[in-house]
Amino acid sequence: MKKSDRSVTIKDIAREAGVSISTVSFAFNGTAPVAPETKERIFEVIKRLNYQPNSAARGLVTRRTNNICLFTPQPASGFFSFAGNSVFTHLLQGIGEILDQKDYNLLISWDNLGHKAKTPKLIKLMRERAMDGLLICLPSHDSSVIEELLEHRFPVVIIGSNGLKNQVNSVDVDNYDIAFRNVQHMLALGHTRIAFISPGPLEYLVCEDRLEGYRDALEEAGIRYRDEYLFIGDEHEGSGYRATDAFLSLKEPPTAIVSGRDTQAVGVCEYAKAHGLSIPDDLALISFENSELAEKYGISSVTTDLYEIGKEGARLLYKLLTRKKERSAQNIVIPSELIIRSSCGGANQNINHSRR
Repeated sequence: MKKSDRSVTIKDIAREAGVSISTVSFAFNGTAPVAPETKERIFEVIKRLNYQPNSAARGLVTRRTNNICLFTPQPASGFFSFAGNSVFTHLLQGIGEILDQKDYNLLISWDNLGHKAKTPKLIKLMRERAMDGLLICLPSHDSSVIEELLEHRFPVVIIGSNGLKNQVNSVDVDNYDIAFRNVQHMLALGHTRIAFISPGPLEYLVCEDRLEGYRDALEEAGIRYRDEYLFIGDEHEGSGYRATDAFLSLKEPPTAIVSGRDTQAVGVCEYAKAHGLSIPDDLALISFENSELAEKYGISSVTTDLYEIGKEGARLLYKLLTRKKERSAQNIVIPSELIIRSSCGGANQNINHSRR
């Protein structure tokens, strides 16, 4: 075959190998049996002619895109963002490592209109066959879109709290249990006036789970829940600062704070520093995530291993894509550990929060 400027096509491969176009397609995509000697001849021609298949055309044959979509909350929503979010970076790294091994591409998407849209973005992506599977990060209470995806038997794995445990696969830490045990730790240190900063709006299941764990731990200890000890925070340090200002302005201020995320806990530390307060002597503090910030500021914090969550979520989704038989939903819980530092005033030892 003479060299030219045009791209090599599947027709060229078929002609050079002396087979039909469908046989080349079967060999390349593995969609039907091809004799070993024929397949060897085809791949020799493919290598010699440096054939690069058109991914769109290949998708029409295989009905696969090799794309996985990670669907996140809307960035800059006050709950989630990409900028400066090291925790999300760990999640992406875990997902990316597995998908790269399996030769899948990762798409990231969100929906500015959310549930106000006539046709939600995820449903459009499914109908347009823009992806083979879906990882949904931090879902809200409204599960209607997830339920529609499941009705179409579309492969879905939730990264975060899961309100449809018997129906959809998920990977997360036990947010309820971590919050419960964080409060128990503060109770064991002698605190009874314990406040809670939610990591975000309570419409998100992770926030509700952590609040429920906080409330139940107080109830078990015979301590009345106080509305004024709850502050709905966001992703910024400033929400921790504002929460502390609100708490310490009360007639009966708390002596301890359970922060919903490490960025908020940093805000608590900054408030204490600005007002001449000592952590933990004047105000004890415990948090979630155990990020680099927790280590830098000496904050006691529970590991929520987003890297491992990302890896397990991607592995689980790949199983769904390659599994021949349907199985019941699998809900994987990643173990967590309380890393005790100076902020809570407890003994310097770590506590395993896993109930396994």
